Parts: sequence; structure tokens; C-alpha cells
Amino acid sequence: MSDTNTLFACKGISKEYGNTKALQDISFSVNKGEIVGLVGENGAGKSTLMKIMQGVETPTTGEMTMRGEAYYPKNPKDANRSGVGMVFQEQSLLTNLTVAQNMFFGEEDAFKKFGIVNWRKMNEVTRSILDALSLEDIDGNQKVSSIQFSRRQMVEIAKVLNRASQTDASGSLILLDEPTSVLSSEEIEILFGKVQKLKADGNGVVFISHRLDEIMEIADKVVVFKDGHCVAELVGDDINEEMIFQKMIGKGTSSEFYKVHKQTEPGDEILIDAQGLSMFGYFKDVDFTLRSGEVVGIYGVVGSGKENLCGVLSGDEKHTEGHLKVKGKTVQFSSPHKSLKAGISCVPTERRVEGQVGIASIRENISYSCMHALTKMGLLSSKKDKSLTDQWIKDLRIKCEGGEQAVENLSGGNAQKVVFARVLSSDSDVIILNHPTRGVDVGAKEEIYDIIRDATARGMGVILQGDTLDECIGLSNKILVMKDGFVTKIVEAAASAKPKQIDVMQHMM
Repeated sequence: MSDTNTLFACKGISKEYGNTKALQDISFSVNKGEIVGLVGENGAGKSTLMKIMQGVETPTTGEMTMRGEAYYPKNPKDANRSGVGMVFQEQSLLTNLTVAQNMFFGEEDAFKKFGIVNWRKMNEVTRSILDALSLEDIDGNQKVSSIQFSRRQMVEIAKVLNRASQTDASGSLILLDEPTSVLSSEEIEILFGKVQKLKADGNGVVFISHRLDEIMEIADKVVVFKDGHCVAELVGDDINEEMIFQKMIGKGTSSEFYKVHKQTEPGDEILIDAQGLSMFGYFKDVDFTLRSGEVVGIYGVVGSGKENLCGVLSGDEKHTEGHLKVKGKTVQFSSPHKSLKAGISCVPTERRVEGQVGIASIRENISYSCMHALTKMGLLSSKKDKSLTDQWIKDLRIKCEGGEQAVENLSGGNAQKVVFARVLSSDSDVIILNHPTRGVDVGAKEEIYDIIRDATARGMGVILQGDTLDECIGLSNKILVMKDGFVTKIVEAAASAKPKQIDVMQHMM
């Protein structure tokens, strides 16, 4: 099943959960010094295979080899000893521990003497690991909870790269599941440089991403999954966006990807009116309006003030100067609850942390924001509750076993749809979307774009922090371009006259 250049290989791998077949007869290999891009829609089986390779799950059938030897890891630690490490899509760092404690969690014996951990030595070793990824701004004794979310991802990557490189055998295998989803362009560049160095040193890398431009940039070979099957292996000139897209969802790309033909003209009603809005130390003198049926995109680099502006609008932050009106009424929110009462709902950046309760059911998650409509004299109407859930499952095409299924057991795209269902059922006039398609596949993105267009058709206003500039341009009626806390330009983006990326970028750099 392998030759001397093959680092990892699997043959006939299948995985079943009851009657659900997550993987069916998967066979592929990773050579030494090769980067394999793994793509597919959410629920295609990508993460399931990665978990099998990392020892988190066991296959129902099939075999695997690592450097020509049988490979059946019992757990992630066992996989690490064989030179296999994984960066999971949802971060696994323990936020109440320090960076160094996370880096060597379960490996503390290497720093013990007479039963006492030498924390100073652990921090010094951590320092050298962080420096290798240009993470000079992070200290080993720093609590993970105090670090910005995107920087935590870089810490997680550093941890995995270090552990997988500890094996004495030649060639490690690094599994990267959506590693760039929360990274800035500068951080992505650093990561790609490190991945290329791993390749040059004879290691193998499996890179999962829904950003096809990244896959095309970095992969030597692209493996396409669909409905638990491996449907294609692409190399050379076959690695192009059109071909990948076609294999993933069975149809070609289209200029209507962002549903521009459904873009509505802004109505007369002003939903949000910001004048001289400022938050000391983060942004200053922001002026803009949001009308009914309008999508206002906010774009800029990380730290430009866009995150804090959305935080003020959603009630997570307080503005320090200026005026904010919602439907003509002057407001200053002290909490997200106050913002919701004023008619503003939010889809947060950290979906699993802030946007949903994973252990709760789909029904419970949807009803959280609209209890007032489901209760009478303090009593919940089970009939209304179930009817609402069933309707949203149907309208948003949520793939699930039913309304009582736990959200944590859904794919990323379907979990995001549940967040949308909760927000839309709240009867808000405005929805704030923070990276609404982050970590979801191409097919799910199209469905989410449909949801956004349908919301504006009903007269809702949308504030959008797009996952990419292309997405922001495609969905928005106008774009606030931010740099160093200021709005440097408001770029019009009418359906008939979409701006080019350079038209936006020249005002943010």
C-alpha cells in the first residue's frame, strides 16, 4: 500500500455512526515533502477522517500505514508519538492555563525534578517555539484567555508543530483543519511560510480549508470529498477553482454566487444613524446610516476598529463620544440584551462560544431570542415552539435528525444556520453578521447568502463583517472602509456597479 516515498496511506477507510455512513471506502496517500489540500462541503467527511488519523476516532473498516508500518493510534498522544499532529477547527487550548502549560499539557514530566515542575525552563522552551512562528508578542507565562482569538490559533499551531516534530522517525504528518479561518493576512503568510518549510524538510501536510484560493496557492495535490466518498484527486493544471467547485457540489461557479440579482435597493426608513460615533482608543468620528433592506459592509485589517464598531452596535461595547440612533431613538447600549430590545440581533464571530449552546437542542437554541412570542402568562407553548423550529429547519434547509438534536452534533454550516434561525426569529429590524460564512463550505455559503438576501427583501437592515473582501463587495450595498480607527472611504456597491477589490484596498492600506 506504500513505497519508500509514501509517508501516510489509508485504504478502504469507512466510518459509521449507527445508520449514518460518515466515510465510505476512502483511500488516499500523503508523500514525504507533499502538501495535500482536502476539500468538500460541510458533512463530507473531512474532519471525521482527520480525527481517525489523529486517534480521536477509530475506523469501522479499513487500514492505515505510517512510513510503511501499520498505523492505528489509540488516542492523540499515541498519534503524536508516531509524528502525527492536528490543529482542530475548534480550538482545543485551555483558556485558564498559560501558554506554556498548554504547550506541554500532559508532558510536564520532562520539566520535573524531584516531583517539582521547573516552570522557568518550560517558559524558556516555549519562548523558542513561539519565536519560530514570529510570535514575539506572546509570553509563555501569559494566560490564554488574555490573548486575542486569532493569536490563540497561532499558539495552537505552534503547539502541534512542536509535538509532531518530536518523533525520532523521518518525516512528520501535520493535519491542519481550517487553520486560517481566524488569522489575519500577515499571520496566514507566516503560517504558509512555516508549512512550506515543513514540506522542504520532508514532512507531509494535510490542509483543510473552505478558501479555495488558499488551497490552490499551497497544495501540491487536492483531494475532494463528497457525501463521505473521495470523488477526485487533482494535480497540476487540474487544480483550479472551477474544477474544485464542480467536483465538490456538482455544478460550476457562477457570477451569481453572491445572489447579486436579489440585492434590494435601500428603503426610505433609517434603521441606524451614527454621527461622530467614537470609542476611545479604538475608533473615532464614524458617520453612516443603515436603511431598511440595505447591507452595509465594514471592511479593514484586524485592529482597524471594525470589530469594536460592531461591538458597540451589538451592545458588547460602549461608545464614548458621538450619537447613535436606532429608528430615530438615541441609544447607548450597556449590554447585548439592551441592543436586542432595541431591535438589533447579532451573529457573533465565535459561533460555538457566543452564538449557540452546543449541548442544547436546535429547538432550544432557536427559541432563546423569541421566548416572548412563545409564552403566554409565563408558560411556554410546546406546540408553538415545535412549529417554529420545524419551520426554520425547513426554510433554512438545516440538515439534522430533528429539532431535538444537539447543535454540537451538527456540521459547521448547519450549526451556523441554527444561529441565523435564532437571530431571524427574534423579529429584529437589524442583524449584525460577524464573518457569517467563516468555516463553512461553498454550498453552505450560497445558502447563507440566500438567507441574507431574503432578510433584506423583508426590509431588514444588515451590518456585515465579511469573511473576505470579495464576499463583502458581493453582498453589500455600500462598504465602510476602516483604517487605524477611522472610516477612510464609503464605497458604493450597487448591484449594477460592483467595485473592484483595488477600489476598496487602496483606502485600507
